[in-house]
Amino acid sequence: MEAFLKYFDLLELSQEAGIEDVRKNYDYLKNLYSGDSIEIAALNTDFSPELRQEYLARLDDAHEKLTQLLENKKPAVAQNTVRMDDELCDWIANIACFSGAALKSIRERMVVDLKDMFTTTRIQLQYLEDIENEVFESFRAEVYLRSYLVEYTRFLSLDTPRVLADYLPRYRAWAASRTTPAGMPHL
Repeated sequence: MEAFLKYFDLLELSQEAGIEDVRKNYDYLKNLYSGDSIEIAALNTDFSPELRQEYLARLDDAHEKLTQLLENKKPAVAQNTVRMDDELCDWIANIACFSGAALKSIRERMVVDLKDMFTTTRIQLQYLEDIENEVFESFRAEVYLRSYLVEYTRFLSLDTPRVLADYLPRYRAWAASRTTPAGMPHL
């Protein structure tokens, strides 16, 4: 990954950028430096046509390399989502309640790393850990937790409605315990 840092920098992206971000920034920068836009007119004295062509070629290279990197990561990660043999399916079917600990056990039995989940779902590692440890304070509102759970369950090919039905009531109970009878949050 270290070798690709220069490409992220050239495309003005963070290392967490996805393939769509790469495409969007590439298109923007390519259009900006290819044409005679007002934005580039001020740089014409410092940015010769040769330098501009060299920069555009480096943009093309960065786009190609990052696209290959990010496309090649997805299939490797996606393979983890289909590794459900009959034994694992039976074990999951017998789970009485999908708690954070149960989700973690499933993920570990599937030999899926949280970093692989992050790469695909783009959910920060801390939030993935907080889902598994039921650290509800991390989620400002149920809508955030719910959307993260949907992505989490899709990644592991779990029954999303069942997981939500088991998991969210505990969050709601926690949230209700955090408000006073007047409906004001505890300070």
